[in-house]
Amino acid sequence: MDIVAQRSIICPEELIREILSWLPVRSLFQFKFKCVSKSWDITSDPYFKTKNQSRQVNSLRFLFAHTNFCRPQNFHNLYSNSSLSLEEDDVQNIDDLSSENTCFHILCGSCDGLVFIRLPTRYTHELLLLWNPSTRESIHIHFLIFGLRNSTFGFGYDPTTHDYKILAIHNSKSQTQCGILVLKSGSWRNVYIETPHIFRTLKNSFGFKDPLAFVHGAFHWILCNLCVGSFNISNEVYTMIPLSEQMYSYLSLAISRDYHLSIIDGMLCFSSACEVDGEYTFTLFADGDVLFACRNAICDSVRTSKGRFRLWCDSLVKRGDMVSIITFNESLIDPKTLF
Repeated sequence: MDIVAQRSIICPEELIREILSWLPVRSLFQFKFKCVSKSWDITSDPYFKTKNQSRQVNSLRFLFAHTNFCRPQNFHNLYSNSSLSLEEDDVQNIDDLSSENTCFHILCGSCDGLVFIRLPTRYTHELLLLWNPSTRESIHIHFLIFGLRNSTFGFGYDPTTHDYKILAIHNSKSQTQCGILVLKSGSWRNVYIETPHIFRTLKNSFGFKDPLAFVHGAFHWILCNLCVGSFNISNEVYTMIPLSEQMYSYLSLAISRDYHLSIIDGMLCFSSACEVDGEYTFTLFADGDVLFACRNAICDSVRTSKGRFRLWCDSLVKRGDMVSIITFNESLIDPKTLF
């Protein structure tokens, strides 16, 4: 009886792994440092990471980068939250990426729980980081092929090679350059482009170039002629996508303009904050049609499938506030293991 009783309390290792694979990433990461036996630390096992990642589809979080250029030393904050409201109890103020020399944060994209982020400093250099906001693990990305100034970046996953890639586009007065980093190779290489005008990216109202939007296996950006440029991550074919007639007819009425690309529910969306008939109008286009429109300088709360948020449009520019938001799913992937 004693032997039977003793065996009845033994939990098979496979069952333990199955139970732990359903836990949130933050709980698993705490477990990693508190486990009494190294054999229990399974968070580094590739198979376990993959299984846990597939079960984090409902762990969507929002990463907010807020900078006020009118306050001393470019006041900046980085927040993580489970909703689009910064008034929730789950808001996390992330300060481990900031230092007294950091000017602001530029969120360049996210994929599988990893965030590619730029950290301009008060000096001439700038940091590029591949960062896991759930585990706070990061790795410095070296960038040597051309200058960081007037460059913009995109981050995505190539399913044909099972590797992550970073695309960089650099615009100077004399030339346009394009480079790509395949993480497994660990080195940048130049991409030959026959039509440089397709890579002339548009600056936003703050004078910065928006990060490249990645969806359906391609990077996207807005061109100076208000077309959309596209670069396929797998075969490196690039093309130019014209806007719809409805979009052109609306944008032709605008006096002052501020355009952006974003990803909403897997769709590439074109947003416009324009002055039309003396009013600032925010319009969101998807598949060439108007998805949402608001005629106010400060818009009311808006509800999307991901939650509620407020649109400030031009009032943000006047106050010197720059807010960028990206989404990510919690993940155990350590960026250092990808190189």
